[in-house]
Amino acid sequence: MAKRGGLSVSLKMIATTTLLVVGIIVGFGVLNVMNIRKVFDDTTAAQIKVFRDGRELLGDFGTPAFARAVEPMLINRQDAEMIALLDGAVRQDTRDLGGKRDYGLKLGVILDGNQGLVAHCFEDAGSAGVRCKPGSHEPISDTLGKLTSDAWKAALAAWTAASAGKGDVLVRFDQSDGGSKYRFFAFPVFVNGPASAAGAAATERPDARQGYVVLGYDLAPIDTFAGLAEERKSQASTEAVVYTGAVGVLFILIGTLLAIFQGLSISRPIKQLAKRADQISRGDLAARVEVKSSDEIGVLGENFNYMADQIVVLLQQTAEKARIEQELEVARTIQETLVPPPDIVDKGTLRFCGYFQPASQTGGDWWTWHDLTGGKVLLVIGDVTGHGVPSAMITAAAKAACDVARAVHNDDVTVSRLLEIMNYAIFESAKRKFVMTCFASIIDTRRRTITYANAGHNFPYLLRGNEFATMMIRGNRLGDVRESQYEAKTIELSPGDVLIWYTDGIVECENRSGEEWGEKRFRAAVKRAASLDSAQMRDAIVADSRDFYSDVPRKDDITMVVGRIY
Repeated sequence: MAKRGGLSVSLKMIATTTLLVVGIIVGFGVLNVMNIRKVFDDTTAAQIKVFRDGRELLGDFGTPAFARAVEPMLINRQDAEMIALLDGAVRQDTRDLGGKRDYGLKLGVILDGNQGLVAHCFEDAGSAGVRCKPGSHEPISDTLGKLTSDAWKAALAAWTAASAGKGDVLVRFDQSDGGSKYRFFAFPVFVNGPASAAGAAATERPDARQGYVVLGYDLAPIDTFAGLAEERKSQASTEAVVYTGAVGVLFILIGTLLAIFQGLSISRPIKQLAKRADQISRGDLAARVEVKSSDEIGVLGENFNYMADQIVVLLQQTAEKARIEQELEVARTIQETLVPPPDIVDKGTLRFCGYFQPASQTGGDWWTWHDLTGGKVLLVIGDVTGHGVPSAMITAAAKAACDVARAVHNDDVTVSRLLEIMNYAIFESAKRKFVMTCFASIIDTRRRTITYANAGHNFPYLLRGNEFATMMIRGNRLGDVRESQYEAKTIELSPGDVLIWYTDGIVECENRSGEEWGEKRFRAAVKRAASLDSAQMRDAIVADSRDFYSDVPRKDDITMVVGRIY
């Protein structure tokens, strides 16, 4: 018999297995490098977006606030004070970022009502630091620098465009100068009349126009982020290539050896299967068998590997469930800090206390109270659509917005202004995916009056004697319309009056027959407990509702505040 030519089966198996392993390693290496670069690109893009969003939020809130600060100075022509204020604002937020300087607010300009320069400050990258120049109420020219001149022209153009399309009076635009990028915000200062884009752009000064504020924020950190990310991406890619190559050589050797011994006794895979089973029984859940045949041993090996995978998946799911439950418990603990404790609050002529019970571990209901100036008490109650972690996050945003509103107005905020600020914060946070009903009240404990405004919330009850009245006033829900404004109403209170603020969860709780407790039963419970103090009255109403729905799971959060006038 003639001798056949060509490679032997063993060499073919070795060559085939080696080429397969090489192909897998190369493919894995390429995918690994591509994934690493994509992760760095996505991370950099997200970091830049967060930075720009932060600058945008700072400009949106800071520019009108700064304009309000300089308003009395513009009216009284206090040029020196305005220069000092602008100088401090430009200096205060400079910080180091990755070895480079983030100037934050780098350029500020204040103009009078005739578009004449009052003050100009610019923070230089050199040793000069902040350079401030007082103006003599002359028009802006190129002597202040091309950046300042171009920014003022762009602001006027933006106001002109906004007046034609009824746009926002706070204008925003980007400017570049010598390779540096800036984000500008410009806002006109009006008194005794609403600010308007048309009034800001007008050459002839309207009576109400007192001046302008133009602030420019440094965007140089964006280039810093991109440069650092590119360096790290290149370094990580190189390390991935080296690591993949080293691991690939190891796997190629292993694949070749496996191919050599593939033709050995069939007992070998059985021993291997027994060995892997022993490893798993000892807790090594990563152990797997290599399936090299399609016969009964191969099927057994595949089933063994599938069983091990399912065990790993089950353990991972169990661990993940425990982690989620722990995080939900932490979230619930955090949310409980957003609402006041159930203790009674004594403010002389007003005593009140609250009750809060989420339907799940976290909820969308929220209430709070704060002392205001002049013996006044602010009390706010709200209800986010739905319940659970997403709704709880919106209540946190509402609490933060409420605290910011009080701080900005030095604890002398009005209910209308409070709801406008909270509406803006929730609109920007939730993007209309979640909305919140809210009722804000300010009780004057000295004059015995209550001033209130409503954002689509249930009307609170006023029980006087044996008669119910509702504090009826309407308004858009928070987060529905960005420009929503809210009307306020004031009524007199008398000793003995009972005030009940609540969310719809308490009246919509159902019994085993699917019947809701309802407003009628709620009012009846309030009347029965009307002679008690605030805490006893609250507890009696809650007990009545529990007797009704018993152990039926509640479908919504329950929040209620009971107050009494003395």
